[in-house]
Amino acid sequence: MSEEPVTPAINDKPINPEVVGIVMALVALLAPFAFNIAIYDGLHLSVTAVLWGFISSPYQTYLDILNIFTLFAMMPFGFLRLAYAYQMVRLYKGRTTKKRALTLGIVSELPFVMLFILYLIMWFFSPYNPMGLAGPTLILLIVGILIIRFRPPPESPETWAEMPEDKPWWVEESTNA
Repeated sequence: MSEEPVTPAINDKPINPEVVGIVMALVALLAPFAFNIAIYDGLHLSVTAVLWGFISSPYQTYLDILNIFTLFAMMPFGFLRLAYAYQMVRLYKGRTTKKRALTLGIVSELPFVMLFILYLIMWFFSPYNPMGLAGPTLILLIVGILIIRFRPPPESPETWAEMPEDKPWWVEESTNA
């Protein structure tokens, strides 16, 4: 009887941390983080990313790439998103935990969530509010979760709080009794 060669599953192969970092950085800079759809004198659509924005209205439609004024306004958001990409690299190098990486992923999306909560409050109390919908896309967080889900990182080292506790140095065993 001949044995068939066993090929390792794709999930068994370790993923390169630099590949994770490049994918996450590209998603952080190029994937849209916010959208806005409103209906007043026609359909208004806006999609915004760190490096580009798309706006469509009955009056004009344009794609704005690397506008210097928008770029400076988006940099605080971009830095948080890039910090999440870096944390994912650290996760796949075994230098941090999943919990810390995902926490930073949530924190990197919080500014957009907070802005849209303010937007909803202003929209709700405005007497001239148009019919509309706006919100964060959360694409970067979703991509990070999917990478972790389908290509699990290596086991992270134990933190000092997780290490088993030995007897303290001041407790001596008495053998003279």
